[in-house]
Amino acid sequence: MDTTKIITLTVIGIIAIAISLTITQLFLRKAKTKSETEGKINLAYGILFLGWVISFSLLNVKSISIMSEYIDTVYKTNSANHLAEIATTSVLFIGLTNIWLILWYFITQAFSLLIAGKRTDTNEIENNHYTYFLMKGIVFIGYVYCLMPVFEMLLRTFLPNIEIPYYR
Repeated sequence: MDTTKIITLTVIGIIAIAISLTITQLFLRKAKTKSETEGKINLAYGILFLGWVISFSLLNVKSISIMSEYIDTVYKTNSANHLAEIATTSVLFIGLTNIWLILWYFITQAFSLLIAGKRTDTNEIENNHYTYFLMKGIVFIGYVYCLMPVFEMLLRTFLPNIEIPYYR
């Protein structure tokens, strides 16, 4: 059981990171094309990308740790197909993680609009205003980190219940 758990969690982690990086690249593709001048990436784009990487890493670590508990619980119950249950739940956890990340990115965009005014990321990257992205990244990481207990409760609702027999 331990080796299958380790292999399963490793595969889930690699897939989760690949999907999160893909989503990050989709959201930052316009900013990336503006930042690449002469093969160099601006510091502003690097800070923006780092904020995304730290945020999805925090969420994926929490998701993988709860997935580990889920795998232990599934193997303790008497179900017929362990791997199918683990696969469906891991897809659900990866999806919820990425939806949570996108949700807080848009909320960070709204708050940065209130704090810094109407600015576009592409113009700020062209001008290499790294302090704007440093502020935005700190707010993004802060929201993700502060609301981690809520995300954990959301993921724990999908854990199976173990019924303990009550004897008198």
